[in-house]
Amino acid sequence: MTIETAIEEIKKFWNDEEELPFGLSDHSAAIERLEKEFGRALPEDLKKYVRSFAPSEDFYFLTAGNPIVVYGIDNLKYIQDGYNYDSSAKSELEDWDKGHFIFADEGADPILINMDAPEHGLLRLEHGAGNWDYGDVVADNFAQFLLCSAALHHALSNFEDEGIVDDDKGFCLAQGAAKWYFPKMKKWAGDHYEIWCGVFDNN
Repeated sequence: MTIETAIEEIKKFWNDEEELPFGLSDHSAAIERLEKEFGRALPEDLKKYVRSFAPSEDFYFLTAGNPIVVYGIDNLKYIQDGYNYDSSAKSELEDWDKGHFIFADEGADPILINMDAPEHGLLRLEHGAGNWDYGDVVADNFAQFLLCSAALHHALSNFEDEGIVDDDKGFCLAQGAAKWYFPKMKKWAGDHYEIWCGVFDNN
C-alpha cells in the first residue's frame, strides 16, 4: 500500500476531509535542511513522507491512552530534547542511535524510522526504561501507520458517546466502534494487529 492509497482509504471514513492534514503541502525545502542536520541522505520512503505528507503543524490522533502526536514539519529535526539531546546540559545524549528519525510520539514514547534499516518498519520505543532497547514495530511503513492511526481515532470519536467501556467485561471498545474497527484492522494492521487492538479485551 502506498501513502496515496492510504490517504484515499482514510477519506472514505474521515468525517471532515478539510481537517485531514496529510498531503496538503509541499515541504520539498525541508529535505535539504534535514539531510544537512542529520549529515546523511534520507531513505526514499522517509523523503517522500516529509516532502508530500508530513503535516504543517503537529496533528493529534486519539488512542486508548495518550494521543499520538504526529510532528509538524518544523518539529521534524535532528535535535530532539529528551531523546538525543539534554537541553539543561546543552549536550547530546550518547545512548541515542543517530540513525533514528522521530516523526511522532505517544505519551513521550518516540515513534520513529531507523534510517539504517528502514525495511524493518516504524518503531515505537519505550521511554523511561533506562535505555532504548524496548519497543515494538507498529507498522511496516508510513502508509500503514497513518491508516491504522486514523482508524483508531475514528473508532474512538465517531460512534458511541464514550468510545471505551471499562466494566466487568474488561477494558473494551464500545460495541458500534468495535463492529467497525476490528474487522478493518484485521485487514489494515496485518502482523501488527495486536499492537493496535490488543489493549481492548473484546478484540
